[in-house]
Amino acid sequence: MTLQQLKYIVALDTYRHFVTAAKKCFITQPTLTIQLKKAEEEIGIQIFDRSKTPLEPTPTGKGIIAKARSILSEMSQLKESISSERDTLKGTFKIGIIPTVAPYIIPPFTGGFMKNYPDTVLDIEEMQSNAIIEALEQNKIDMGILVTPIAHPAIREVPLYKEPFVYYGENEHCKEAISSKEVENKSGLWLLNSGHCFRNQVLNICNESSTKNSIHFKSGSIETIMKMVDNYGGFTLIPELASKQTDASKIRFFQEPQPVREVRIAVHKGFVKEALIAAIRKQIL
Repeated sequence: MTLQQLKYIVALDTYRHFVTAAKKCFITQPTLTIQLKKAEEEIGIQIFDRSKTPLEPTPTGKGIIAKARSILSEMSQLKESISSERDTLKGTFKIGIIPTVAPYIIPPFTGGFMKNYPDTVLDIEEMQSNAIIEALEQNKIDMGILVTPIAHPAIREVPLYKEPFVYYGENEHCKEAISSKEVENKSGLWLLNSGHCFRNQVLNICNESSTKNSIHFKSGSIETIMKMVDNYGGFTLIPELASKQTDASKIRFFQEPQPVREVRIAVHKGFVKEALIAAIRKQIL
């Protein structure tokens, strides 16, 4: 039995007349009659005594009608609750964010957010992409900020911004845009250690054979990798936001089409607090 059929049954009990109930439900009288018959056949019980005028519920039908009213009332309350959940920003929310994004958006974002939403507490933790996905699956965090697409059936992705990759390193032509082909054949590449999605994104642009340094250094920090370039030469690729507070003489932008990464907010598909998603997205942008 469907919720729509329950609404028809309650309407018939309220108005005790097929034509009037059908009008109130914005359907035709034959449609109402057919739906009532289907519901009665499904449960094997006659709900209304059609031989009486006005229409009356059968003794068993009275109990069914009472339950139908109760179910519809609970559904209405559930919709109101969900609507309230969607609109509220009060509470504490856990957010996971990847380390190659966090340093560039969290410090400038949090001050304004705290000022604009004083009743909202954000519990933010740096996590690698796989850990964020797992935590979202298990409802251990409310939201993730990471590079996408992740194409997970249980996770919804909300676009945040696209960010170009930038060359950082030994630079003979600082004002000239660099080509992807030039980077592919260049040696002395410094990389983040395994497990960071940014490492894989860089390797999609550069040749792994370029990583021929006499020093093998594993780091999870883009800033540390940049300092290795400063001290020992070579090059690395960094997100554009990381280039804002660094040595401009070592920066070269890519020729069009620029390689980019897309940063998105990720939530479980059951997450209903749309107001929180909208507020965080607006504040970051």
